[in-house]
Amino acid sequence: MSYSSVIRWSGLAAMVAGVGLLIAELLELLTGFGDESFSELAQTVPFIFQQALYLLSLTLLLVGLVGLYARQLETAGPLGLVGFLVAFLGTVLLAGFFWANVFIAPALARGNPEFLDLGGRFPGFFPSLLTYAVGWILFGLASLRARVYPRAAAILLIVGATLDPLGGLHLPFTGVLIDAAFIWLGFSLFSRRDAPVEQPARVA
Repeated sequence: MSYSSVIRWSGLAAMVAGVGLLIAELLELLTGFGDESFSELAQTVPFIFQQALYLLSLTLLLVGLVGLYARQLETAGPLGLVGFLVAFLGTVLLAGFFWANVFIAPALARGNPEFLDLGGRFPGFFPSLLTYAVGWILFGLASLRARVYPRAAAILLIVGATLDPLGGLHLPFTGVLIDAAFIWLGFSLFSRRDAPVEQPARVA
């Protein structure tokens, strides 16, 4: 598989990640997550499924981020590099909390429910969410300068990343815009077809 094909398929990963994150967020409409304490919620199948979907989607987003950055590597400049690194770090940190919600929270809910109910989340969630948001804001700003992706998609990413931390204040559906931006950017990357690179002729 060629380098350009790997980059394109990472666009598909970003698209799937955005769809998965959007579905996970919309699942809150169907499950009524706000009606139970965290310790009770952590033992329910809908909650575990939703958190696993977040975890899988964020993992795919890391793959997509690498391709999104690689496509604009030469034009994004230092801001692009900083945005990529901070967005990568923030996404990894955020994925860690969903991993904990899937694999650790159910056991704690049975053995030490008071710990879960004390703050409603594992410690450090909001700083991780802020790192995630700042990284994607910087990445969006770099994308505006690089002009590789649609300008509207980059603006949507910036606006969505700015609103996303409001989810840490228990406001619903604050991630819808950034999820849509991931889908749009991923589609732009996946649907782009560059001219094939000519192979040098062999010397007889």
